Amino acid sequence: MKIKIKHKLFFTLLLTSGIIATGMFLFLQWSFDRGFLNYVNSQELSKLDQLTERLKKNYAIHGDWAFMIDNHRLWQQMHRGIMGTNEEPPRHRPRPGRNEADFRLPPPPQGTPDSFEHRAVLFDADKRQIIGGPHFIEANLKLRPISYQETVIGYLGMIPAKALSDAGDLLFVEEQMESFAIIACVMAVLSLLLSFPVASHLLRPVNELTRGTRKLMAGEFKTRIPITTEDELGQLSSDFNSLAMTLEKNEQSRQQWVADISHELRTPLSILRGEVEALQDGIRQLTPEALQGLHCEMMHLGRLIEDLYELSMSDVGALDYRKIPVDPIGVIEETIELLTHRFAKKGLKLAVHLPEGQPVSMLADPDRLQQLFTNILENSLRYTDSPGELEILMTTTKHKLVIRFQDSAPGVPPEHLPKLFDRLFRVEKSRGRAKGGAGLGLAICSNIAEAHQGAIKAAPSPSGGLEIRIELPLST
Repeated sequence: MKIKIKHKLFFTLLLTSGIIATGMFLFLQWSFDRGFLNYVNSQELSKLDQLTERLKKNYAIHGDWAFMIDNHRLWQQMHRGIMGTNEEPPRHRPRPGRNEADFRLPPPPQGTPDSFEHRAVLFDADKRQIIGGPHFIEANLKLRPISYQETVIGYLGMIPAKALSDAGDLLFVEEQMESFAIIACVMAVLSLLLSFPVASHLLRPVNELTRGTRKLMAGEFKTRIPITTEDELGQLSSDFNSLAMTLEKNEQSRQQWVADISHELRTPLSILRGEVEALQDGIRQLTPEALQGLHCEMMHLGRLIEDLYELSMSDVGALDYRKIPVDPIGVIEETIELLTHRFAKKGLKLAVHLPEGQPVSMLADPDRLQQLFTNILENSLRYTDSPGELEILMTTTKHKLVIRFQDSAPGVPPEHLPKLFDRLFRVEKSRGRAKGGAGLGLAICSNIAEAHQGAIKAAPSPSGGLEIRIELPLST
């Protein structure tokens, strides 16, 4: 049988509370017994002071301790006076002709071994036991001296009680134990009543996450769960919402991607179909010009399919990267040299600013780097108005190479700049299909830059056009 985590948490809280309540009860019982016993012993020490005064008075009357030897009745009467009665202990005087040792009263009934009179011990000046206490006295017993006329006449000691013996004390301790037991039971009942709601409250975000996950599995990417706490569960809920938002955007991008691909493929195919049908119906003659138009549309369709293939390969990391130490500045110079004639033919001026200093090196695939630079230059060549210019500025730091491609008008509206590297995105009018773009070149550039641990960004150019900024890490 599967036990739900709610029940596990409930029983865990209940068991923990029960153990704590039991432990607290046992600790309070031990602490109270020990503390109350110490309190009773400290109170009995004050009784020793009263007993000392009574013994000194009797000693002054008799002159020695002979009157106390085995005189249990007198010893008990002295203790009763200390316990609260006002009865003065009798002064036992021997009759003429009789010794003090012959005058003895029968001992009173014996009390409990832990009573005060049984634990108090009287010693003479030589520390010989006179009365009280057991026959065997511990050697480390603390004694209080009894002084009379500035002379120590004896010692009085108290054996600490190891257990309570007074009926009132025992009754008080019993009542306290009952109170502690009631408190422990109340705590256990409160734990029972509170554990289940607390467990349900703690697991509420988990239940929300479970329901939300099932909705995501069903394709409901608009699902969001409320964030009710600021702890780890609240952070997990926030991460879930971020994941749902990402999935929703990816789904929208996927749908847009499929629609854009369909649109891009349908347009050249529609043109080819119309041209072929016109030739079949005799509306147009099969001339070299007609064949040239068909060939151009087929080439455009082939380039689109090739770009789509390369983009899909770069998305899954399947492009073949053979990284070796290369000079990126040398690669861009070779690429510029290949396209210089086309820039001049269109009336675009090329200005290249090379960095000063030692040659630089980076671990890269030279063919992919050339593809990256070629796509950027082709983009400027295709969309920059004539006459115009393209300025290429290169700077180096200790760890990276920065290349900026700044062309002249037309520019790109600021709201479209973050989308330039999205696949199949094109700015209307100035950057439409009429100029031959499919909106995949910059997306491929972004993937190539990321594959080399670099970055690529778009910004307005100081010349009124578009600036493409590429940062590539250098080998140290």
